[in-house]
Amino acid sequence: MGSSLVTMKDVARAAGVSQATVSYVYNNAGRVSEAQRKHVYAVAAELGYTGPNAAGSSLRSGRVGAVGVVVMDSVADALEDPSTILLMKGIAQVGDLRDVALTLLSAGEDIRTSQALRGLVDGIVLHNMPEKHPLAGALSTSGVPAVAVDSPRTSGLPYVGIDDQRGAQRQMEHLLELGHRRVGILVDKLWVRGEGGLVSLEQARRATERNARERLAGHLKVWRQAGFDPSGLRIVDAAGIDDDAGARAAEILLDDDRVTGIVALSDVHAAAAARVARERGLSVPEDLSVIGYDDAPIAALAGLTTIHQPIVDKGRQAAEILLDRIAGGSRKRALLRTRLIERGSTAAVRPRNPRG
Repeated sequence: MGSSLVTMKDVARAAGVSQATVSYVYNNAGRVSEAQRKHVYAVAAELGYTGPNAAGSSLRSGRVGAVGVVVMDSVADALEDPSTILLMKGIAQVGDLRDVALTLLSAGEDIRTSQALRGLVDGIVLHNMPEKHPLAGALSTSGVPAVAVDSPRTSGLPYVGIDDQRGAQRQMEHLLELGHRRVGILVDKLWVRGEGGLVSLEQARRATERNARERLAGHLKVWRQAGFDPSGLRIVDAAGIDDDAGARAAEILLDDDRVTGIVALSDVHAAAAARVARERGLSVPEDLSVIGYDDAPIAALAGLTTIHQPIVDKGRQAAEILLDRIAGGSRKRALLRTRLIERGSTAAVRPRNPRG
């Protein structure tokens, strides 16, 4: 077995000792006997393990021993977003960061520059930050190890992401293939501090949130290619990532009796839209089809058709790039694939009477 496939945990299991004991052996800590030390080395040699990753060890031995995950929303709001939790799960799964603390931080008024993060964390993962946010620009020239997930992609930082636009195209293609021609789009957030509500196409094009802007562009491209007038699409900005915000936006969409399909930019909001529809006496998918985006755990629980993106793998890739940069490497980006997951929330459109 090659050393790149063997972890400290594997050595500990094979040697019949704790992972902490193996760590003590390789860090020359005086907490193990000489016999135990020789035993661990012998097992490690047999497995082909040559020692902990230098970048991970360097990070753990730093004065903080923490990686910061920086989000735009408040920490409380970020914890409502499954993508944040899954991203952090992926980061934590990378073996060389297993003993490193993860710190969730909000890029509010107190964190505008890289200096504000010094002493708090040793490396940074930015999650879905606006392209021109001052922190992104500062980190790109500060020398502080940092990786962007989803956005920004123009600041010079290495990044991990998906083709948001192609995933959204597949959303809209799916509804059109099912015969839907009256479609509403439920956007989680177009601007950092937007007010929400119905938005025009021109307003949507000026969105500062990259994911929303790219996904809407994908929807509009497919709609136009099908020969339909984009002004026929009903777009609502929820101005929040939580269930309540999604439900309020869904109410606005469903006030139009003609809507037969809803495209949501997140699974949280897709689930909220399906629930609101049922509360109004509509059957999903017989009366209304709903499709989400992300394939977060709630999608499977709610039986949602959705676009799968590998969010946990995004976290792993971000962590690996971060470790590579700490070690002096030059990895710049990772682009991951999306795919359509069909469940029970979408079906062929059928004629129905307007709701009274």
